[in-house]
Amino acid sequence: MSVALALPGNAAQVRPHSVRRARHLLPWLLLSPLLLLLAAFTYWPLLHTIYLSVVDVRLFQPDRFVGLANYVGLFRSPSFAAASWNTLIYIALSLPLKVLLPIPIAVFVWCAGARMAALHRSILFVPTLLSFVVVSILWIWMLNPVMGMVQSGLRPLGLQMPALLSDAATAIYAIIGISAWKVIGFNALLYLAGLASIPRELIESMRLDGATDWRITRSLLLPLLSPTIYFVAITSVLFTVQQVFTPINIMTGGGPSNATTNLFYLAYEMAFESFNIGFASATALLLFVGLGALAALKAWLLGRRVHYA
Repeated sequence: MSVALALPGNAAQVRPHSVRRARHLLPWLLLSPLLLLLAAFTYWPLLHTIYLSVVDVRLFQPDRFVGLANYVGLFRSPSFAAASWNTLIYIALSLPLKVLLPIPIAVFVWCAGARMAALHRSILFVPTLLSFVVVSILWIWMLNPVMGMVQSGLRPLGLQMPALLSDAATAIYAIIGISAWKVIGFNALLYLAGLASIPRELIESMRLDGATDWRITRSLLLPLLSPTIYFVAITSVLFTVQQVFTPINIMTGGGPSNATTNLFYLAYEMAFESFNIGFASATALLLFVGLGALAALKAWLLGRRVHYA
């Protein structure tokens, strides 16, 4: 028996090695469908976008390498400057509305009774169920300065509804408010899920020690809610520019005078209206790098302040 086990070709010696190899290959085998999808729909389009950003694409002609000429042309374009500035405005003003405002809303619903909390959650989630197309059309009707719903309420008071969407000074803020209105309820529900994991006994203990509501919120609720705040802040940075695409496209078309366009919408216009694939790819790549850098900066700033229970 011992001699047979010592033979180099014996299956008893080969089997442990083959089992270890199978154990190493099994996770990659299970992950292979997902990796193929990521390669086909994420990494390959990203690499192809990098290629398109340095060539001049012409119909029925071979691509011509132009180096950084597309980027230089972008930086000289007034539309790119306006879109870049508007992108910063969208992000800067959307973050307080989408990240901070849902926190007191979630705390209010969390403190309400079970029956009222269920009703509030349902009301909060209704805008999330609507598509941005429906939301945009709904708000176009509501904000119509002639026969909109808001104007109907102001007319008996002798007031006139301003043309928010056709005024370059107010259109971008109207779109930011509409986009935030749709997302606030969803983010509030995320905060409610985080609050549900906080034992209420801790709050009662702090109240017995004489802690005020602000003290409880600052010293207990916000630290324990910090992982959820961190998640909402990062996703809001990444998705804000995309979320306003549909309202821009339906409500203003990037106008008036490029007052509401952003880099995401500018890339769409260059690719599918002007058919300038090189400029569109360069714009998309710059937006990708900028959002990635901004998300990394926010992750670095907020990551150190996250408390995991």
